[in-house]
Amino acid sequence: MSADARNLLGQKMGRKGRETRQKIMDAALALLKTSSYKDLSVSEIASQADLSNASFYVYFKDVEEVLYACVLAAALDLGELHEIVDAEWNDENVRENVRRFVELYNELWEKYRVELRVRNLEADQGNLRFLNLRIETTREILQKLGQKIARMNPDLEYPHQIAVAIHAAMGAIASQQDIGINSTTRQSRKKLNAGVAEMICTILKH
Repeated sequence: MSADARNLLGQKMGRKGRETRQKIMDAALALLKTSSYKDLSVSEIASQADLSNASFYVYFKDVEEVLYACVLAAALDLGELHEIVDAEWNDENVRENVRRFVELYNELWEKYRVELRVRNLEADQGNLRFLNLRIETTREILQKLGQKIARMNPDLEYPHQIAVAIHAAMGAIASQQDIGINSTTRQSRKKLNAGVAEMICTILKH
């Protein structure tokens, strides 16, 4: 948040104001660990934060605004993921870089599981704010991954579409603990991520 950020009353937020705003966001995230975001109310969030409803409305106009602020904060923490896709990938280091790329992606999901699930649920239901945020925060990474695929395997016809498909698979895996319908088909996320990494390496090293 910028140093000149203001609350909904137009007042510049100092340290205490920024801390109170963050306290409201933390309260919402804490409640989301045990209840659906569709069931959240302003009074519940304010109570969790040990604040009055009036204090809530100084910083946010409704529950969706809090959730969006939480999702936005998570979206801004993509530095390491950008660093790995910005690095030079070649035949000698591609396996290690791909492994790190998949690892970092999953670390982000572990850190921001609640925020990312809210983002995806809202985006998938047609909420344009969350949909646009998902598009904007993933576009550059997908473009860079697509460029790497095109450079390292020029025979492929749809490198950027492959990058999107890889990202979708990684998101589906990261969003849940296990995938499968019974004990014989259930797979751990660790094994599935290893499979994704191997698939990416196969595509890149053709």
